[in-house]
Amino acid sequence: MSKWSACLSLLLSACLSSEGESALAPVDQQQALPASEVIDFASASTLANTDASGKSGGMTVLKTNSSNCTVGAYADCYAQYIEFSPSYTGYLSFNLSSLTQAAPTPAQVTQLSLLTKYQGPGVATSYYQWQLYRFSTSSWVSIANSQGRGDWVWTPALTLTLPTTEVASNFVSSTGEIRARLIKGAGTDAAQLDSLRLQVSWDTGGEGPACTLPAFPKGTTWMWDLEHASIPTNLNAQVYVVDLFNTTPAKIQEYKAAGKKVVCYFSAGSYEDWRDDANQFPQDTYCTPGEDCAQSVHIMGDWCTSGGGCEWWLDHRKPAVRTVMATRMQLAKDKGCDAVEPDNIDGYSHDDEISCTDQACWGLTAANQLDYNRWLATTAHSLCLGIALKNDVDQVPALADSFDFAINEECQKYNECGAYKTGFTDKNKAVFNAEYRVDSGGDTTAWTTCTGTGATCACGESGFAQGDLRTLVFRTASVRYDNLQFTCW
Repeated sequence: MSKWSACLSLLLSACLSSEGESALAPVDQQQALPASEVIDFASASTLANTDASGKSGGMTVLKTNSSNCTVGAYADCYAQYIEFSPSYTGYLSFNLSSLTQAAPTPAQVTQLSLLTKYQGPGVATSYYQWQLYRFSTSSWVSIANSQGRGDWVWTPALTLTLPTTEVASNFVSSTGEIRARLIKGAGTDAAQLDSLRLQVSWDTGGEGPACTLPAFPKGTTWMWDLEHASIPTNLNAQVYVVDLFNTTPAKIQEYKAAGKKVVCYFSAGSYEDWRDDANQFPQDTYCTPGEDCAQSVHIMGDWCTSGGGCEWWLDHRKPAVRTVMATRMQLAKDKGCDAVEPDNIDGYSHDDEISCTDQACWGLTAANQLDYNRWLATTAHSLCLGIALKNDVDQVPALADSFDFAINEECQKYNECGAYKTGFTDKNKAVFNAEYRVDSGGDTTAWTTCTGTGATCACGESGFAQGDLRTLVFRTASVRYDNLQFTCW
């Protein structure tokens, strides 16, 4: 990649680019949900040719690249970046009227985030910072700088969010305009940009269309199959939980036509190198810079296999992780899923399973996890998707109100199911439980279908009425419908 020289004084523009169905009849109406959309800039304060790399078109080139070089991909769009001349001091304007949804008023805007991919010199050579214009004070406010970004290291899927100390509506004019720019500090090198957009978030305030969330009342029956791309439509279950990536939209519609609610699974707390969107994760979200990723302390247990198939714990505090997860939930919406099951959302508690001394090897805290899990729930609901709280038993009391139902593994084995009574079953929310004859750690439990309570009685749990807890017992840790030992309806 050619070294763009030139002092970058620029702007910044937006990134990215059958049975018992009556039990499922109730729905929740949510009238005031948060909304969010990514838009391109509408105009530039100057349209002069600003590209020092020889391409013509200036800002037009940047807008085209923002659309073609999807933010989130862990790669630069080689030879498609734009670099700005030393004299460029303009800004980009974004308009609420560019939103495809019903445009909010300036007062309804709750957050602004600049989304970009770029490469540039380190701070020692050339300092630069991103800014948004605060209309209420007629001044530019810095929201991020190049400190810690590295020297000529491609930085994908970077989300630069307005600090929470700022009021987002102050950065929107009365006509719905938002301005952004990148200011160059000392030094002669510029920054190469191949994608820039703006994410606008707002509160509908009850003025938008009502969002109907699917209901999952206690007693709902379920089937969990994350391995088959197609399963029979006549299984004795009202809810099918399937893999988001391996299940086609046509198959999801087939399940729904058979009267099933469809929940789509994805991992929200781990990086899986076999997934279709694996290249959207920057390496520093799952592997410490300078570390041998194949021997990383972040590898999840013994998941790595020869020739591929490895899983690492994610540092979900990084904005790039949320960018990918938001895209996954949009995929679930587009495929026709009714709800999502985000897995591995208890990374903060797994420091005893891997070779490190701090939380999940990333220093994650319980507060970090609560923040991330609530964000997942809010994002799902903004797309009118239901969402399951997967495991994370210790945080059930704090999270239950944010989630629509729960999916748990082995709460009977570890005598933890009672944690779900107050926040879920007592509030008419389903709790789906999976137990294993032989689990992933090789432990064997001789489960029986007895109705009493005890370590080997999968259909009886102290404190639960018959049918409150819907349990599937699998022969092994493989989650698929033809691996069931028995079900507890």
